Amino acid sequence: MNYNTSSNKLSLREYGRNVQKLIEHAIHIEDKEARNRFAQGIIELMGNLNPHLKKCGRFQAYALGSFVYHL
Repeated sequence: MNYNTSSNKLSLREYGRNVQKLIEHAIHIEDKEARNRFAQGIIELMGNLNPHLKKCGRFQAYALGSFVYHL
């Protein structure tokens, strides 16, 4: 059983641990095209989790910045 106290520090609190795990998985995808498709899916998920940010015109840049910050 995994407990949050024994997990890595949560760096993207507004999106949760599952999005963080998806990003960590994306890092290990070797094929660039597959990794980019996976990353775009994660960004869409981030928009669905925070729809008020998706209305912002710069959401893609904001989400990508959060994504890159995690790397």
